Amino acid sequence: MEYEHLLAPAFIGERWIKNRVVMAPMATGFAANSGEVTDTLVAYYERRARGGVGTIIIEAACVDGTVGREGMQQIRIDSPVYIAGLSRLAKAIQSYGCAAFIQLFHAGRQTAELITQGQAPVAPSAIPCPIMRTMPRELTTTEVEEIRNKFINAAFLASQAGFDGVEIHAAHGYLVNQFLSPDTNLRTDKYGGSLENRMRFLLEIVTGIKQLCPQLLLSVRLNLDDFTPGGLKLTESLQICQSLEQAGIHVLHVSCGTYPSGLNSIEPSSYPEGWRMYLAQEAKKVVSIPVIGGGMIRQPAFAEQVLKNGQADFVFLARPLLADPDWVQKAAQGRDRDIRPCIVCNQCIGNKFKGLSLHCTVNPHVGKEKEPPIISYRKGSRRKAVVIGSGPAGIQAALTLDRYGLKVVLYEQESKIGGMLNLASIPPYKYRIKHYRDYLQHCLQQSGVETILGHKYVPGDLSIDNPDYVVVASGSLPRIPEQWKYSAGGKGYTVNELFERPQVVEGKTAVVVGGGLTGCEAADYLATNGKQVILLEQQGQLAPSMEKKNRRDLLNRLRAAGVVIKLDTKVTDIDNGRMQLVDSQGMVETFDTDIIVFAMGYKPNCGLYEQLRRIHPRVYIAGDAGHVGDIRTAVLQGLKVAQQILTEDEF
Repeated sequence: MEYEHLLAPAFIGERWIKNRVVMAPMATGFAANSGEVTDTLVAYYERRARGGVGTIIIEAACVDGTVGREGMQQIRIDSPVYIAGLSRLAKAIQSYGCAAFIQLFHAGRQTAELITQGQAPVAPSAIPCPIMRTMPRELTTTEVEEIRNKFINAAFLASQAGFDGVEIHAAHGYLVNQFLSPDTNLRTDKYGGSLENRMRFLLEIVTGIKQLCPQLLLSVRLNLDDFTPGGLKLTESLQICQSLEQAGIHVLHVSCGTYPSGLNSIEPSSYPEGWRMYLAQEAKKVVSIPVIGGGMIRQPAFAEQVLKNGQADFVFLARPLLADPDWVQKAAQGRDRDIRPCIVCNQCIGNKFKGLSLHCTVNPHVGKEKEPPIISYRKGSRRKAVVIGSGPAGIQAALTLDRYGLKVVLYEQESKIGGMLNLASIPPYKYRIKHYRDYLQHCLQQSGVETILGHKYVPGDLSIDNPDYVVVASGSLPRIPEQWKYSAGGKGYTVNELFERPQVVEGKTAVVVGGGLTGCEAADYLATNGKQVILLEQQGQLAPSMEKKNRRDLLNRLRAAGVVIKLDTKVTDIDNGRMQLVDSQGMVETFDTDIIVFAMGYKPNCGLYEQLRRIHPRVYIAGDAGHVGDIRTAVLQGLKVAQQILTEDEF
């Protein structure tokens, strides 16, 4: 067996676990506003259980639905009215031989009055979270004991619903972690001061659950490092680990980071695979119970090595199981190349920050698991579809149509597939987009799609192909004022040209015109390659629509590299390498540069679509060819166009 450690069974307490992969809790926003379990939520978790995961820890379930929530569509577990839905959820997971845990949660200060129905958040001490910026109310000793009992009662409800175990969320800056941390706990009663007092709240919860529900497996997700000044550090955390084992927990789930710590709890794409495994390894030195570790683990081979090296007993995955719920099953079958890779774009997390439900850039089926499948088309008549363009929209459309029985021909004018994915994978730390491109290429090779490269499709090709359906996914073109490209002479480049032919870009100084995502990435690329870079943006903010974690990481790199950022600044004239700028105060600046990169966005490349729709009755458009968007938008549109074709009345 290739992954003998990863796929080996193990025990948590007396519960036999079929493999070492744990689906970590990750907020979905699929619960009802009331906190009840929905069909969407059940289908989402059931799909991951069917994919072969050994243990699933359901996302944070609130033990106090009044002031303990962090989001609107969060599961609640503070009343018997929720048992029926929770039971459906547990049984759906267990039906595939998967152990079902549910995480017990209280937000503490890391929430907002909008979510807590106008009530002030509560915390061990009246210290606001620097990110949420809402002043919490300090809990009285009696109120602390009441919340302790809510955790214990929630565990009883989980037991009644049929869960194998519960996990106490004592990480990431939420309430239990706030009690543990000397930075957020300044209390003078029995729950504050010494480490013994600061961990009293957690240990009383553990003891209460053990007494009330002795049959229930018990996990604690614990920060081993808050990564904040004055916060919980490794030395104290290891003492907490030992106390938890003595109190009788069955498994320790190691994590790190809080809201104020920045990028450590939800990593951007620059973090290396498995970077935080050293924390789990430290925990294993001081406890004998199983330890769950993880953090940016993406490849089965890496997870196997972690377990083989004894760094952890189980590995947790979250984002990779959004991208591919069959991650475990494919690894077990030796089909690593079939695993749809997570590109760490963090759009899944970005949606949570916006108060929206979960989605995934590369997997358009997330949140739609309960939708009935399209009935496969009868292959006897073999209708034909032509797809033009092999970016993410075109490939998704082609693969979907092929899957349901059409004969599909995919045309690409370049010598390789991928469209804008090829360029998007070039900036620093974007290499995972190339992994996704390679995955799509593998899918095409395994499918029945006929792929024709190096062919620029023209209207006359329709008479040769004679297709029943045509999907135009011809992508986009860079926006650039023609006079500027001309006046810049040999020193002006589009971002596409910069990434396609980096060897021709000579000189030491560079100006990037446009501070959106593409412009920031171009500046990062140039700075990484030794250029002195000035980044111009006529608005007051760089890359405002970019996902927060990766945006912060990218802007940190730009500043560290010495990129000069000029906001609220317009270009008024370009003459070869000489540029004239004006800022919002009317101040004019003129300077010379070796390279000018235009990153002013893209426009749809829809000319071919306009031509073809005049001469063919069934022409569809997808991706940037119709409306410029991100990878997720393109993938989703490719899927929707294919589904539209498949469900036509005459089909």
